[in-house]
Amino acid sequence: MSSLPCWTRCGVLFSAAVSMTHAAPEQQPPPKASGHAAILQHMPVELLHYSSVYPEVADPSAPFQLGTMMKLAVAAAHGDREIADECWFIVDSTFAKQTKAGDFGGDPMSAAVWLGEFTRSVLVIQQSPLAAHFKDRIEALKPALAKAMHWMNKQRSRLLFEDRAIPDRLLSEAQAYLFCGRLLDDPALIKYGHGFLDTAMKTFRASDGAFLEKNGTGSGYEAASLVRLQEIMLNVPDIHLEEPFAKGIQWELTHIRADGTVLADGKPGFFSHSKMIMGPEKQVNVGEISLALLYYHERANDAASLAAIERLQKHYATIAAATPTSPPSK
Repeated sequence: MSSLPCWTRCGVLFSAAVSMTHAAPEQQPPPKASGHAAILQHMPVELLHYSSVYPEVADPSAPFQLGTMMKLAVAAAHGDREIADECWFIVDSTFAKQTKAGDFGGDPMSAAVWLGEFTRSVLVIQQSPLAAHFKDRIEALKPALAKAMHWMNKQRSRLLFEDRAIPDRLLSEAQAYLFCGRLLDDPALIKYGHGFLDTAMKTFRASDGAFLEKNGTGSGYEAASLVRLQEIMLNVPDIHLEEPFAKGIQWELTHIRADGTVLADGKPGFFSHSKMIMGPEKQVNVGEISLALLYYHERANDAASLAAIERLQKHYATIAAATPTSPPSK
């Protein structure tokens, strides 16, 4: 994974001139969608929305609006200019906080995660009906993005050391370098991105598909890693990642019971830092589990993933509906 391989996407049909005297070869049914924007466009809207992967209203005062960046990507995929423009306001407000050094006033890990999510959404925009609408804004931000990555390069050794046992963070950092490298046409950033990706994959346990997070496992952390990994695979295809990824999905599916509950296969409080939490059972990262499986459902037309999402969300919606939102009056 030290170089950028040139592989065709799963499900893209090979086309060639075929002689009229020869029958076309029989082909397998393709996945439902290919390309990041197309996949987001085809996701079941009600399941994506209910998974709480993006906020109803963006909050420009909050640092690093990650959910809003996903909302931007989804809006662009659907060609929804109004919502996409609202989300872009968060982009402008974030870069308005950029210092002369290139940082945003926070820690490098948070900056890397946001840069990865932002540039992921930019790559989606460039495949979407809103590509022309945002073209000038994207070009105008490239110098600021390059400055941010110049600052990030100074933090690279620290990030690799501090996050060496936290695969979802390493994969977010890989996104920042790989996606910024693509947008800025910078081979060095792409090379560094593969370094983060390689380090993350060292935490992968091939025997069962689990990503080990500080030597433990958990459905929420597994899902976070699978979301990041799929987004990388959609934009920087690497066929060598397909087998470990498929094992990771199967690990996730085996941790969702028939009644929709999630097996907490990890140490106590393992999911406490999750970015996407729904329902009163705070240890369960329903949003990111749903998103990981939604991506796979769209990429591979996998019915088991869709069924698991529906069980999962139905179960936790029932719990949320039965739980009072405020203490009862005395």
